[in-house]
Amino acid sequence: MPKFKLLILDAGVVITLHQLGIWRQVVERCDLHVSRVVVEVESLFHRDSSDDLGEYGQGEYGQGIDIQSDVASGAVSVFDVPIGDVERFRQAFDDSYAAGIHDGEAESLAYLFANPQRDWLISSGDAIVFKVLGNCGCGEQGISVEEILSRLGLTKQLEWQYTKQFREKYTKIGQQNRIQGRGKR
Repeated sequence: MPKFKLLILDAGVVITLHQLGIWRQVVERCDLHVSRVVVEVESLFHRDSSDDLGEYGQGEYGQGIDIQSDVASGAVSVFDVPIGDVERFRQAFDDSYAAGIHDGEAESLAYLFANPQRDWLISSGDAIVFKVLGNCGCGEQGISVEEILSRLGLTKQLEWQYTKQFREKYTKIGQQNRIQGRGKR
């Protein structure tokens, strides 16, 4: 049986799968592709929700999620997009969209749109990703963590931003914005 193709674009998904204790199962059952920004920067410097806010309101960073061994073994593929291409991608959107697209998301979305012949599915916990997909007519390429787990026969209690309803809501908003001429420049 071929592996389920999945492009995980934000560190939130990687971190959540680790926190749920199912990262290994997902790695074994999916063809994972992760942006270099997520692998080398964003997943290493996340703030754990259990961290205390320090004296000045700034929490310490939680223990980073290191997936380098999965990359080294070939279980996870890493892709790069030239900075100029990522910036051109961001510039295609008005400020209401561009300001909300983080670096890992921008690199992953730019990669997706530069490789339209691929059958990628993108997972995120950020509304802007699904809004971009809906706005660009690619809503069917978004997938929630809940939907991934369902396809893999796994169930876990998830936060709202990782549910199918969240994905559908923000994909629809992106589609409506497209009709109304918002989002893209």
